[in-house]
Amino acid sequence: MNLLLIANAGVCVCALIGYLCGIHRYFGKGKVLYLKLIVSGVGCLMFARLFPVIFILTQGDIKPGFNVGLLGLAGSFMFLLSANYGGMDSLVDDGSRTHLLSRIVSLLAPLSIIGLYAIVFIEVDMLSIRLGCGIVTFFMIPCIYYNLKHAIIRDEDLGMVRPLRLYNILAVVYALAVGLEFVGEYMELIPLYIAAMALQGLLALIMVPVAGSGVAKWTI
Repeated sequence: MNLLLIANAGVCVCALIGYLCGIHRYFGKGKVLYLKLIVSGVGCLMFARLFPVIFILTQGDIKPGFNVGLLGLAGSFMFLLSANYGGMDSLVDDGSRTHLLSRIVSLLAPLSIIGLYAIVFIEVDMLSIRLGCGIVTFFMIPCIYYNLKHAIIRDEDLGMVRPLRLYNILAVVYALAVGLEFVGEYMELIPLYIAAMALQGLLALIMVPVAGSGVAKWTI
């Protein structure tokens, strides 16, 4: 059976479960926007994986390279970035030298994503693949930077950071898993591809409840 179909269907089902549970628990009047953005990110992941599943089932196969599903992945990282960028980041990082080391160390995350994309760009001589992976990578870079920064930065008196460290670590792993997926799929490293997709499925199930558990501690 088609490996792409099985892998994408598995992630799609896991993301659907995570998304619906998130909608049920964290959407509605008075709910925290931070969690709504994360839930929406998981929803985009679900739709990103739904596209190749439907395409393969109806057309028999899907050509490698740019497709609408990759825009869903980009949207997923846009939502996760929106959760940590702006107001949330200003609460945990005042821009002073106190957090300079955290900001510098956090640059390792986007550099790792750029490195994974560079492997695909150099080794795969197909413009549509370079373009598709490049679009997703463009949004992954700032997203993983803020997730890593919020995972390692020193907590201040407000206590916003510590409860969300585990979620931010999981979000960093999610971005790395997508980067490894690209390398595994387009360089035909099947074990790497399977591991990256399995990891994404697991993260799609647990990221929202982990984030929700962290946010619940804000009021304690």
